[in-house]
Amino acid sequence: MIKNYQERKALETTARCGSIATVAAVYSDGIALILPGDTSAGDKHYPYNAAIAFAAGQRVHIARESGTIIVEYPIAGSEQNASLEANDE
Repeated sequence: MIKNYQERKALETTARCGSIATVAAVYSDGIALILPGDTSAGDKHYPYNAAIAFAAGQRVHIARESGTIIVEYPIAGSEQNASLEANDE
């Protein structure tokens, strides 16, 4: 679990190939994420792939680029697909 602001910033700037996060909410200026090790979203809204419609609760692949995180695409599974289909009805 991330305990303070410094640990969160270190995680954001750590060079990693990729990771998985959860969408907390989608805003016009970006996506709020629950990052690995966190239990709730931070205040920052991250840029995202505008060609994809994201929704709260989705697990997504993220990339760390130039000191920020970019939300690339959703990671689907049978459990997630079932919950999203139920919301559409």
